[in-house]
Amino acid sequence: MRKLFIAMFLLVAGLIVSVFDDANAEGREDSVPVMQAAHFEAEDLDGNAISLRDYEGKNILLIFFTTWCEVCQQELPMLSDHYESLQDKGIEVLAVNMATSERKDTDIEPFHQGLQMPIVIDREGRIAKSYGVQGIPTTYAIDEQHQIVKPFYGPLDKSQVLKAFE
Repeated sequence: MRKLFIAMFLLVAGLIVSVFDDANAEGREDSVPVMQAAHFEAEDLDGNAISLRDYEGKNILLIFFTTWCEVCQQELPMLSDHYESLQDKGIEVLAVNMATSERKDTDIEPFHQGLQMPIVIDREGRIAKSYGVQGIPTTYAIDEQHQIVKPFYGPLDKSQVLKAFE
């Protein structure tokens, strides 16, 4: 009987804590602890060096992707279609191909055709690791001071991007 009482007490206490945490979280779902963006250098598809420092003083949408990711196959062309309008709003778009997660090294070549945004290749997985990428697509909204202001996990659209930089 005592074990049943203890189990019931722990269950009720857990529910109360859970409800309390949910109530405190209301209205704060968009708040993210400020984190500094990790600087990196990598090569684009033509072998040119690109650094995050190249984007000093600019808002950046940093997208981690693979070519076999179905969401990425839809999201990158959509963001590419809005690339110039995002730039007009002061948002640079930079895509990072997670080469260590690709099925074949050559998969990126046909995938990038028609995409307007720069694409860098994370050949050894160091960039993704420095950002703690666990799944794809993972995207970070990075402000002019290179602070991560909003992470996105999974699909996103232009309106979400614009809202992150308001």
